[in-house]
Amino acid sequence: DESGTRVGPGDGDSELLLVRQHRDRYVLAVWRPVSGLSTWEWCAFDTEITASWYPDRDAVLIRQERHGRSLLHRADPVRRSVALVPTPPGTLLAAAARPGGDVHYLWTSAAHPPRMVSTAGTLLPPLGTVEGTVPGDHREVWTPGPDGPVHSLLALPDDPVPAPAVFLVHGGPADHDRDAYDGVVHSLVASGFAVVRVNYRGSTGYGPRWRHAYPDGVGLTQVRDLASVRADLVRRGLVRADATALWGSSWGGYLALLAAGVDPAPWRAVVAVKPVADCAAAHRAGTPALRALDERLFGGTPDTVPEAYARSSPVRHVSRVRAPLLVVAAERDDKCPPAQVRDYLRALAGAGVRHEAMWLDTGHDGYDGRDHVAVLRRAIGFLDRELRRSGRPGSRAPDRPAGHT
Repeated sequence: DESGTRVGPGDGDSELLLVRQHRDRYVLAVWRPVSGLSTWEWCAFDTEITASWYPDRDAVLIRQERHGRSLLHRADPVRRSVALVPTPPGTLLAAAARPGGDVHYLWTSAAHPPRMVSTAGTLLPPLGTVEGTVPGDHREVWTPGPDGPVHSLLALPDDPVPAPAVFLVHGGPADHDRDAYDGVVHSLVASGFAVVRVNYRGSTGYGPRWRHAYPDGVGLTQVRDLASVRADLVRRGLVRADATALWGSSWGGYLALLAAGVDPAPWRAVVAVKPVADCAAAHRAGTPALRALDERLFGGTPDTVPEAYARSSPVRHVSRVRAPLLVVAAERDDKCPPAQVRDYLRALAGAGVRHEAMWLDTGHDGYDGRDHVAVLRRAIGFLDRELRRSGRPGSRAPDRPAGHT
Protein backbone atom coordinates (compact mmCIF):
# COMPACT_ATOMS: atom_id res chain seq x y z
CA ASP A 1 0.00 0.00 0.00
CA GLU A 2 1.32 3.44 -0.88
CA SER A 3 -0.09 6.92 -0.30
CA GLY A 4 1.44 10.15 -1.54
CA THR A 5 1.70 12.92 1.01
CA ARG A 6 3.68 15.72 -0.62
CA VAL A 7 4.95 16.70 -4.06
CA GLY A 8 7.68 19.30 -4.34
CA PRO A 9 10.87 20.33 -6.09
CA GLY A 10 14.00 18.34 -5.36
CA ASP A 11 17.42 19.08 -6.84
CA GLY A 12 16.07 20.26 -10.14
CA ASP A 13 13.69 17.37 -10.07
CA SER A 14 10.18 16.61 -8.88
CA GLU A 15 9.66 14.12 -6.08
CA LEU A 16 6.81 12.44 -4.27
CA LEU A 17 6.97 11.73 -0.55
CA LEU A 18 5.21 8.44 0.19
CA VAL A 19 4.03 6.35 3.10
CA ARG A 20 4.31 2.61 2.36
CA GLN A 21 2.99 -0.38 4.23
CA HIS A 22 6.04 -2.61 4.18
CA ARG A 23 5.54 -6.02 5.82
CA ASP A 24 4.02 -5.15 9.23
CA ARG A 25 5.38 -1.58 9.35
CA TYR A 26 4.69 1.81 7.77
CA VAL A 27 7.77 3.37 6.21
CA LEU A 28 8.64 6.55 4.36
CA ALA A 29 9.76 6.51 0.74
CA VAL A 30 10.64 9.07 -1.92
CA TRP A 31 9.89 8.65 -5.61
CA ARG A 32 11.70 10.66 -8.33
CA PRO A 33 11.12 10.43 -12.10
CA VAL A 34 14.78 9.67 -12.84
CA SER A 35 15.92 7.54 -9.89
CA GLY A 36 12.60 5.89 -9.09
CA LEU A 37 11.51 4.72 -5.63
CA SER A 38 13.80 4.92 -2.60
CA THR A 39 12.44 3.38 0.61
CA TRP A 40 13.68 4.73 3.93
CA GLU A 41 13.68 1.45 5.84
CA TRP A 42 15.37 3.24 8.75
CA CYS A 43 12.20 5.33 9.15
CA ALA A 44 9.60 2.69 10.09
CA PHE A 45 6.60 2.79 12.45
CA ASP A 46 4.28 0.15 13.86
CA THR A 47 1.07 2.16 13.28
CA GLU A 48 -0.29 4.57 10.65
CA ILE A 49 1.57 7.78 9.81
CA THR A 50 1.28 10.87 7.62
CA ALA A 51 4.27 12.99 6.60
CA SER A 52 5.29 16.33 5.09
CA TRP A 53 8.54 18.20 4.47
CA TYR A 54 9.85 20.96 6.70
CA PRO A 55 10.01 24.29 4.81
CA ASP A 56 13.78 24.04 4.23
CA ARG A 57 13.37 20.43 3.06
CA ASP A 58 16.08 19.27 5.44
CA ALA A 59 13.71 17.06 7.45
CA VAL A 60 10.28 15.43 7.40
CA LEU A 61 7.55 15.99 9.97
CA ILE A 62 5.73 12.72 10.76
CA ARG A 63 2.44 12.44 12.61
CA GLN A 64 1.77 8.97 14.00
CA GLU A 65 -1.62 7.68 15.17
CA ARG A 66 -0.95 5.14 17.91
CA HIS A 67 -3.30 3.64 20.51
CA GLY A 68 -5.88 6.41 20.26
CA ARG A 69 -3.32 9.22 20.52
CA SER A 70 -0.93 11.15 18.27
CA LEU A 71 2.86 11.41 18.28
CA LEU A 72 5.06 13.81 16.31
CA HIS A 73 8.49 12.86 14.94
CA ARG A 74 11.23 14.66 13.01
CA ALA A 75 13.04 12.47 10.47
CA ASP A 76 16.49 13.61 9.24
CA PRO A 77 17.29 11.95 5.87
CA VAL A 78 20.98 12.92 6.01
CA ARG A 79 21.64 11.45 9.46
CA ARG A 80 18.99 8.74 8.99
CA SER A 81 17.63 9.51 12.41
CA VAL A 82 14.16 9.97 13.91
CA ALA A 83 13.54 12.19 16.95
CA LEU A 84 10.35 12.66 18.94
CA VAL A 85 8.83 16.16 18.90
CA PRO A 86 7.40 16.64 22.43
CA THR A 87 3.62 17.21 22.58
CA PRO A 88 1.06 16.75 25.38
CA PRO A 89 -0.78 13.40 25.54
CA GLY A 90 -3.84 13.53 23.31
CA THR A 91 -4.65 13.88 19.62
CA LEU A 92 -3.15 16.18 17.01
CA LEU A 93 -5.88 17.03 14.52
CA ALA A 94 -3.34 18.80 12.28
CA ALA A 95 0.37 19.69 12.35
CA ALA A 96 2.58 21.81 10.11
CA ALA A 97 6.29 22.66 10.23
CA ARG A 98 7.14 26.34 10.08
CA PRO A 99 10.37 28.20 9.17
CA GLY A 100 13.05 28.06 11.82
CA GLY A 101 12.07 24.62 13.08
CA ASP A 102 8.81 25.67 14.78
CA VAL A 103 5.83 23.32 14.52
CA HIS A 104 2.23 24.47 14.86
CA TYR A 105 -0.33 21.84 15.77
CA LEU A 106 -3.99 21.58 16.67
CA TRP A 107 -4.17 19.64 19.96
CA THR A 108 -7.07 18.15 21.89
CA SER A 109 -7.81 15.43 24.42
CA ALA A 110 -10.98 13.79 25.68
CA ALA A 111 -11.07 16.31 28.53
CA HIS A 112 -9.95 19.41 26.56
CA PRO A 113 -11.48 21.06 23.46
CA PRO A 114 -9.06 21.80 20.58
CA ARG A 115 -6.47 24.57 20.82
CA MET A 116 -3.53 25.74 18.73
CA VAL A 117 -0.02 25.11 20.08
CA SER A 118 3.48 26.11 18.93
CA THR A 119 6.57 24.11 19.86
CA ALA A 120 8.56 27.36 19.91
CA GLY A 121 6.04 29.18 22.09
CA THR A 122 4.71 31.36 19.26
CA LEU A 123 1.49 33.11 20.28
CA LEU A 124 -1.33 31.65 18.18
CA PRO A 125 -4.94 32.86 17.87
CA PRO A 126 -7.57 31.19 20.06
CA LEU A 127 -10.17 28.94 18.50
CA GLY A 128 -13.91 29.45 18.80
CA THR A 129 -14.48 26.20 20.68
CA VAL A 130 -16.00 25.17 23.99
CA GLU A 131 -14.14 26.76 26.89
CA GLY A 132 -12.74 24.93 29.89
CA THR A 133 -12.59 21.18 30.42
CA VAL A 134 -15.11 18.43 29.81
CA PRO A 135 -16.88 17.08 32.91
CA GLY A 136 -16.17 13.59 34.17
CA ASP A 137 -13.25 11.25 34.72
CA HIS A 138 -11.47 10.34 31.48
CA ARG A 139 -9.30 7.24 31.38
CA GLU A 140 -8.33 4.25 29.22
CA VAL A 141 -8.97 0.54 29.67
CA TRP A 142 -7.29 -2.51 28.10
CA THR A 143 -9.36 -5.70 27.90
CA PRO A 144 -7.71 -9.08 27.14
CA GLY A 145 -8.67 -10.53 23.76
CA PRO A 146 -7.78 -13.42 21.43
CA ASP A 147 -5.69 -11.23 19.09
CA GLY A 148 -4.29 -8.99 21.83
CA PRO A 149 -5.80 -6.51 24.29
CA VAL A 150 -8.70 -4.34 23.15
CA HIS A 151 -8.18 -0.64 23.92
CA SER A 152 -11.10 1.54 25.03
CA LEU A 153 -11.48 5.18 26.04
CA LEU A 154 -13.75 5.55 29.05
CA ALA A 155 -15.46 8.68 30.38
CA LEU A 156 -17.20 8.37 33.75
CA PRO A 157 -19.72 10.93 35.03
CA ASP A 158 -19.19 12.81 38.27
CA ASP A 159 -21.94 10.75 39.94
CA PRO A 160 -20.88 7.56 41.71
CA VAL A 161 -20.15 4.47 39.64
CA PRO A 162 -21.31 2.05 38.39
CA ALA A 163 -23.17 4.25 35.94
CA PRO A 164 -25.55 3.69 33.02
CA ALA A 165 -23.24 3.40 30.02
CA VAL A 166 -23.41 4.25 26.33
CA PHE A 167 -20.98 2.53 23.98
CA LEU A 168 -20.25 5.00 21.18
CA VAL A 169 -19.21 2.79 18.26
CA HIS A 170 -16.92 4.38 15.69
CA GLY A 171 -17.41 4.00 11.95
CA GLY A 172 -14.99 3.09 9.24
CA PRO A 173 -14.13 0.33 9.70
CA ALA A 174 -10.69 1.77 8.89
CA ASP A 175 -10.81 4.43 11.60
CA HIS A 176 -10.44 4.63 15.36
CA ASP A 177 -11.67 6.54 18.38
CA ARG A 178 -9.22 9.10 19.63
CA ASP A 179 -8.28 10.72 22.91
CA ALA A 180 -9.95 13.85 21.56
CA TYR A 181 -12.80 16.17 22.41
CA ASP A 182 -16.17 14.87 21.22
CA GLY A 183 -19.36 16.89 21.65
CA VAL A 184 -21.49 13.75 21.94
CA VAL A 185 -19.27 12.43 24.74
CA HIS A 186 -19.53 15.83 26.46
CA SER A 187 -23.32 15.80 26.24
CA LEU A 188 -23.67 12.22 27.47
CA VAL A 189 -21.29 12.59 30.42
CA ALA A 190 -22.96 15.86 31.43
CA SER A 191 -26.27 13.93 31.33
CA GLY A 192 -24.94 11.36 33.81
CA PHE A 193 -23.94 8.54 31.45
CA ALA A 194 -20.61 6.74 31.26
CA VAL A 195 -19.28 6.69 27.70
CA VAL A 196 -17.18 3.85 26.29
CA ARG A 197 -15.35 4.13 22.96
CA VAL A 198 -13.90 0.79 21.87
CA ASN A 199 -11.15 0.43 19.27
CA TYR A 200 -12.25 -3.05 18.24
CA ARG A 201 -10.37 -5.30 15.83
CA GLY A 202 -10.33 -3.69 12.41
CA SER A 203 -9.56 -0.23 13.85
CA THR A 204 -6.57 1.78 12.71
CA GLY A 205 -3.88 2.95 15.12
CA TYR A 206 -2.87 -0.53 16.34
CA GLY A 207 -0.89 -1.90 13.40
CA PRO A 208 -1.70 -3.81 10.19
CA ARG A 209 -2.41 -7.13 11.91
CA TRP A 210 -5.07 -5.57 14.15
CA ARG A 211 -6.58 -3.73 11.21
CA HIS A 212 -7.02 -6.94 9.22
CA ALA A 213 -8.13 -9.22 12.08
CA TYR A 214 -11.63 -10.56 11.28
CA PRO A 215 -11.47 -14.16 12.56
CA ASP A 216 -15.21 -14.40 13.32
CA GLY A 217 -16.30 -12.69 10.11
CA VAL A 218 -17.20 -9.13 9.09
CA GLY A 219 -18.98 -7.32 11.92
CA LEU A 220 -19.15 -10.46 14.05
CA THR A 221 -15.57 -9.97 15.26
CA GLN A 222 -16.35 -6.41 16.29
CA VAL A 223 -19.58 -7.43 18.06
CA ARG A 224 -17.55 -9.91 20.09
CA ASP A 225 -15.08 -7.19 21.11
CA LEU A 226 -17.86 -4.82 22.19
CA ALA A 227 -19.43 -7.50 24.40
CA SER A 228 -16.04 -8.44 25.85
CA VAL A 229 -15.24 -4.86 26.85
CA ARG A 230 -18.70 -4.43 28.36
CA ALA A 231 -18.27 -7.58 30.47
CA ASP A 232 -14.84 -6.35 31.60
CA LEU A 233 -16.19 -2.96 32.70
CA VAL A 234 -19.08 -4.62 34.53
CA ARG A 235 -16.61 -6.87 36.37
CA ARG A 236 -14.60 -3.81 37.36
CA GLY A 237 -17.73 -2.19 38.80
CA LEU A 238 -17.53 0.81 36.43
CA VAL A 239 -20.77 0.40 34.45
CA ARG A 240 -24.18 -1.07 35.26
CA ALA A 241 -24.83 -4.52 33.87
CA ASP A 242 -28.53 -3.70 33.43
CA ALA A 243 -28.07 -0.30 31.81
CA THR A 244 -25.73 -0.47 28.81
CA ALA A 245 -26.60 0.83 25.35
CA LEU A 246 -25.04 1.07 21.89
CA TRP A 247 -24.88 4.20 19.71
CA GLY A 248 -23.17 4.19 16.33
CA SER A 249 -23.20 6.02 13.02
CA SER A 250 -22.57 4.58 9.53
CA TRP A 251 -20.41 1.45 10.04
CA GLY A 252 -20.81 2.06 13.77
CA GLY A 253 -24.59 2.06 13.31
CA TYR A 254 -24.27 -1.19 11.40
CA LEU A 255 -22.38 -2.76 14.29
CA ALA A 256 -24.98 -1.49 16.77
CA LEU A 257 -27.81 -3.14 14.79
CA LEU A 258 -25.79 -6.33 14.30
CA ALA A 259 -24.97 -6.60 18.02
CA ALA A 260 -28.64 -6.08 18.91
CA GLY A 261 -29.51 -9.27 17.02
CA VAL A 262 -26.39 -11.44 17.22
CA ASP A 263 -25.69 -10.86 20.92
CA PRO A 264 -28.84 -9.27 22.38
CA ALA A 265 -28.37 -10.07 26.09
CA PRO A 266 -25.91 -7.28 27.05
CA TRP A 267 -27.75 -4.35 25.49
CA ARG A 268 -30.78 -2.46 26.85
CA ALA A 269 -31.11 0.15 24.08
CA VAL A 270 -29.62 0.79 20.63
CA VAL A 271 -29.22 3.96 18.56
CA ALA A 272 -28.20 3.44 14.92
CA VAL A 273 -27.60 6.52 12.74
CA LYS A 274 -27.43 6.08 8.95
CA PRO A 275 -26.59 2.37 9.25
CA VAL A 276 -26.10 -0.59 6.96
CA ALA A 277 -28.94 -2.99 7.81
CA ASP A 278 -28.64 -5.46 4.92
CA CYS A 279 -25.10 -5.99 3.62
CA ALA A 280 -26.12 -7.49 0.28
CA ALA A 281 -28.73 -4.81 -0.47
CA ALA A 282 -26.33 -2.03 0.55
CA HIS A 283 -23.65 -3.51 -1.73
CA ARG A 284 -25.95 -3.58 -4.73
CA ALA A 285 -27.13 0.01 -4.21
CA GLY A 286 -23.82 1.46 -2.95
CA THR A 287 -21.04 3.42 -4.59
CA PRO A 288 -18.25 1.67 -6.56
CA ALA A 289 -15.74 2.43 -3.81
CA LEU A 290 -17.94 0.87 -1.13
CA ARG A 291 -18.66 -2.16 -3.30
CA ALA A 292 -14.91 -2.68 -3.67
CA LEU A 293 -14.48 -2.40 0.11
CA ASP A 294 -17.27 -4.94 0.68
CA GLU A 295 -15.72 -7.38 -1.76
CA ARG A 296 -12.36 -7.12 -0.02
CA LEU A 297 -13.87 -7.63 3.43
CA PHE A 298 -16.24 -10.46 2.47
CA GLY A 299 -14.00 -12.10 -0.12
CA GLY A 300 -16.41 -11.62 -3.00
CA THR A 301 -19.78 -10.25 -4.05
CA PRO A 302 -23.20 -11.19 -2.64
CA ASP A 303 -23.59 -13.51 -5.65
CA THR A 304 -20.30 -15.36 -5.08
CA VAL A 305 -20.33 -15.54 -1.24
CA PRO A 306 -24.01 -15.00 -0.31
CA GLU A 307 -23.81 -16.72 3.09
CA ALA A 308 -20.97 -14.46 4.24
CA TYR A 309 -23.09 -11.39 3.54
CA ALA A 310 -26.17 -12.96 5.14
CA ARG A 311 -24.36 -13.99 8.36
CA SER A 312 -23.11 -10.44 8.84
CA SER A 313 -26.39 -8.66 8.00
CA PRO A 314 -28.47 -7.20 10.86
CA VAL A 315 -31.71 -7.98 8.99
CA ARG A 316 -31.02 -11.70 9.27
CA HIS A 317 -30.99 -11.49 13.08
CA VAL A 318 -34.08 -9.31 13.60
CA SER A 319 -36.04 -12.07 15.33
CA ARG A 320 -33.50 -12.16 18.16
CA VAL A 321 -33.51 -8.39 18.90
CA ARG A 322 -34.79 -7.59 22.39
CA ALA A 323 -33.66 -4.02 23.06
CA PRO A 324 -35.70 -1.04 21.87
CA LEU A 325 -34.12 0.71 18.90
CA LEU A 326 -33.90 4.26 17.60
CA VAL A 327 -32.97 4.16 13.90
CA VAL A 328 -31.99 7.45 12.21
CA ALA A 329 -31.73 7.34 8.42
CA ALA A 330 -31.23 9.76 5.52
CA GLU A 331 -33.49 9.98 2.48
CA ARG A 332 -30.60 10.70 0.06
CA ASP A 333 -27.94 8.42 1.54
CA ASP A 334 -25.75 6.82 -1.17
CA LYS A 335 -23.50 4.96 1.28
CA CYS A 336 -26.13 3.37 3.52
CA PRO A 337 -29.12 3.49 1.14
CA PRO A 338 -32.57 4.25 2.59
CA ALA A 339 -34.36 1.29 0.94
CA GLN A 340 -32.44 -1.30 2.95
CA VAL A 341 -33.14 0.66 6.16
CA ARG A 342 -36.87 0.68 5.37
CA ASP A 343 -36.78 -3.08 4.80
CA TYR A 344 -35.12 -3.50 8.19
CA LEU A 345 -37.74 -1.33 9.91
CA ARG A 346 -40.50 -3.43 8.33
CA ALA A 347 -38.76 -6.55 9.61
CA LEU A 348 -38.60 -5.06 13.12
CA ALA A 349 -42.33 -4.34 13.02
CA GLY A 350 -43.05 -7.84 11.79
CA ALA A 351 -41.02 -9.32 14.65
CA GLY A 352 -42.79 -7.13 17.20
CA VAL A 353 -39.61 -5.28 18.21
CA ARG A 354 -40.23 -1.91 19.82
CA HIS A 355 -38.49 0.79 17.81
CA GLU A 356 -38.54 4.42 16.71
CA ALA A 357 -37.52 5.87 13.34
CA MET A 358 -36.23 9.33 12.49
CA TRP A 359 -35.71 10.40 8.87
CA LEU A 360 -33.43 13.22 7.71
CA ASP A 361 -33.68 14.95 4.35
CA THR A 362 -29.93 14.69 3.73
CA GLY A 363 -27.25 12.48 2.24
CA HIS A 364 -24.88 10.30 4.23
CA ASP A 365 -22.44 13.12 4.99
CA GLY A 366 -24.89 16.02 4.78
CA TYR A 367 -25.12 16.79 8.47
CA ASP A 368 -25.74 20.44 9.23
CA GLY A 369 -25.91 21.86 12.74
CA ARG A 370 -29.68 21.68 13.05
CA ASP A 371 -29.77 18.01 12.09
CA HIS A 372 -26.95 17.23 14.50
CA VAL A 373 -28.75 18.92 17.38
CA ALA A 374 -32.04 17.22 16.49
CA VAL A 375 -30.43 13.76 16.44
CA LEU A 376 -28.52 14.45 19.65
CA ARG A 377 -31.66 15.52 21.51
CA ARG A 378 -33.71 12.62 20.20
CA ALA A 379 -31.02 10.06 21.04
CA ILE A 380 -30.27 11.33 24.55
CA GLY A 381 -33.97 11.51 25.34
CA PHE A 382 -34.42 7.96 24.06
CA LEU A 383 -31.49 6.64 26.11
CA ASP A 384 -32.65 8.48 29.20
CA ARG A 385 -36.09 6.87 28.95
CA GLU A 386 -34.76 3.38 28.30
CA LEU A 387 -31.86 3.29 30.78
CA ARG A 388 -33.24 5.44 33.59
CA ARG A 389 -37.02 5.19 33.32
CA SER A 390 -38.91 6.48 36.39
CA GLY A 391 -35.67 7.53 38.04
CA ARG A 392 -34.44 3.94 38.40
CA PRO A 393 -31.12 3.56 36.51
CA GLY A 394 -31.23 0.57 34.23
CA SER A 395 -34.93 -0.20 34.67
CA ARG A 396 -36.67 -1.55 31.60
CA ALA A 397 -39.44 0.43 29.97
CA PRO A 398 -42.93 -1.01 29.68
CA ASP A 399 -43.78 -2.38 26.27
CA ARG A 400 -45.19 -0.03 23.66
CA PRO A 401 -46.64 -0.94 20.30
CA ALA A 402 -44.05 -2.00 17.74
CA GLY A 403 -43.19 0.47 15.03
CA HIS A 404 -43.45 3.57 17.23
CA THR A 405 -42.12 6.61 15.37
